[in-house]
Amino acid sequence: MKLVADSNGRLACKDLFTLGKPFSAERMGDGSICLMELVEKDVPTTHPVRTNGGFLMLPVKLDRKIVATAIRVDLDSQGQRL
Repeated sequence: MKLVADSNGRLACKDLFTLGKPFSAERMGDGSICLMELVEKDVPTTHPVRTNGGFLMLPVKLDRKIVATAIRVDLDSQGQRL
């Protein structure tokens, strides 16, 4: 399939790109372009509870190693360094 960009640099193909879906585009070292459809991850969330003193506390105990590993994996997937 051959796609041609318009004067604004946009590509359009109804077979490949569905309306409203986000995509990530990266130019590779060999000159090719890699397109990936971004999908939302199912992430567990917890809501803090406000105490009588006005402090916010989590209703569950968090393990520091699990949180640090999750942050590291997320940053590595985005290509960022901490």
